[in-house]
Amino acid sequence: MSSTIRKTMPVITATAVLWIVLVFTQKTFLFKNADLSLFLFDWNFLKESFLVPGGFLGWAGSFFTQFLYIPWLGALLWTILLMTAGILTVRILKIPESLSLLAILPIALLVIANMSLGYGIFIQRVQDYFFAPTLGYLLMLAVMAAAWNAQKGWHTAVILTVSAFAGYVLAGIFALAGVFAAGIGLASDCGRKNRDRIIAPVLSAALCIIAPLLLYGLYTRYRIADSWTMGLPTVSDDQWTAAVRLPYHILIVITSAFALAKGFFARTGSDKRHRLPLQAGIAAVAIGSVVLFWYKDENFRTELEMSVAADNFDWEKVTDIYRNASERHLNKEKKAYGKRQTELKAVQDASVYNDILKEYEDRFFEPTRLMVMLRDLALLKQDKALDMAFRLRDGGRSQKSRTQIPMAFQAARQLYLNYGLINMEYRWCLEDQVEHGWCYGTLKYMAMHAILMNETEFAAKYLDKLDKTLFYRKWSRSQRPLSADSLAMSKALPYREIIPYMSFDDRMSNDRVKVETYIMKHFLEERDKQATHQFDCAALLWAMRSQNIPMFWKALSQYIDTATEISLPQSVQEAIILYSSLENTDMGIEVSKKVTDSYAAFQKYIQRSGFRSEKEASFPMYLRFGNTFFYYYYFVRGLQTF
Repeated sequence: MSSTIRKTMPVITATAVLWIVLVFTQKTFLFKNADLSLFLFDWNFLKESFLVPGGFLGWAGSFFTQFLYIPWLGALLWTILLMTAGILTVRILKIPESLSLLAILPIALLVIANMSLGYGIFIQRVQDYFFAPTLGYLLMLAVMAAAWNAQKGWHTAVILTVSAFAGYVLAGIFALAGVFAAGIGLASDCGRKNRDRIIAPVLSAALCIIAPLLLYGLYTRYRIADSWTMGLPTVSDDQWTAAVRLPYHILIVITSAFALAKGFFARTGSDKRHRLPLQAGIAAVAIGSVVLFWYKDENFRTELEMSVAADNFDWEKVTDIYRNASERHLNKEKKAYGKRQTELKAVQDASVYNDILKEYEDRFFEPTRLMVMLRDLALLKQDKALDMAFRLRDGGRSQKSRTQIPMAFQAARQLYLNYGLINMEYRWCLEDQVEHGWCYGTLKYMAMHAILMNETEFAAKYLDKLDKTLFYRKWSRSQRPLSADSLAMSKALPYREIIPYMSFDDRMSNDRVKVETYIMKHFLEERDKQATHQFDCAALLWAMRSQNIPMFWKALSQYIDTATEISLPQSVQEAIILYSSLENTDMGIEVSKKVTDSYAAFQKYIQRSGFRSEKEASFPMYLRFGNTFFYYYYFVRGLQTF
């Protein structure tokens, strides 16, 4: 096996393994990145990329990001680019065989930058970050190769100058980083004249300062203080900015260090004495860092899967995803509960008791509020909500995130649209566009809003944009006949499922970025005389969610008024008997013997149980009564919505 193949084999192997991991574990995450991006085959879209330094790099990044729509294909393109970057790192920096695994450090940083974001994907301002930095790193290597292969000093100076000015326009900070690394690499090149070894680093450093200052006058969309961050990802939350950009800063520093060590690499040659421990140490650092910083949260992954299914209006899939996420934890939870009870039996001190409960808290499944919201919406669309919503796991676990990303940023448009609050849906589409930039999802939902409102011209505006895309043009063409025929639209999915919820005075309002609270208030307080039974089903569900007894009786009365057949679901009957008992009243509504017996068993079990707190009792109570409204009322309280 040749030396070149031996040196590049670790890079090829690492990227191949990465592709397999992405395809089998991150398909929905990759698809969501595509949905949150935008690339138009349009001349104006290309011209707009030049309005900021590095915008062309973003344009190229968006071009590649669109292929994440087919996750295995997008992942393949990214891993090929990473593989190319690793091989070029070995060749251009002349890394010896004994240190060849150094080439996977830049790859590891690019992987960490993408795969550590988690909820941060919802606050990216321009959704081209997935590919753009990788392309930027390739440009850095190209600048270094061009400067180092120049035969004369003045050739090198021209290459550095052109790369600084033209490169900054095209790729922002990545071009400047390439110029700087090329300059300091020449400083360590013993084959160069001493004069060139001094001039090159000074010139490259000066160009990195001067080029952004001189070119600043050509632009109007950024502050001069941001000149040396153009081309890096931007986010709408300042608390995320440093963390999101840190891997790229480290990447630039490491690449510059490799360039400076080019002379050392040449002297090291093929020294085999320390190859194994050196390679093992480098591999441990690279792999360990990727594993450590790779964002791993099952609730986040479930949210994405449910959200994508909801975007496709596949409501059965939404509920199946939720049910599977809940059920696959059950055996582990039972084991955790047994261990916890063993530890609690020997404890009398209250602080130690609470510490043990807190220690075991993450071992028990609890959904986020968005998971519950999407599940309830799916059940309503299937006409199963009042029967099934309180038989499934519930809760409100906080995001495992640097800061809590509002539910509005994640799913406001799909929740509001499907609940018939289409003006609020349109408002959040505009908010997304202003705050985070245009994306396929925003255009799609704005088009559906216009179609529902019979606004043909506006619908055409958004559908025309989607016609210029690669993967959404088919959907766009399917919507055009509906935008021109309101009768056909009212009979087509998903519109025929949305229209029944629009029986109210729809007006623009302020939800204060609290989507769940706003929807609950809407259904409990804004009922119109023309309300449909679907509207009243949702209102009764939200009344039960609110745990507000007067609200429940009011919503139940309205539900019965618009029902064609009065057959109360089990959960509703459970709420009736529970609230009648708590208020010591008889509403004269018949409840089945099965529900009566279940409530009696519930009360009896509570009286006989020896649990010291609700938190301790929650899981065993769930095993026995988790499919009842009784459990929800007593054990699912104090929820936080974001």
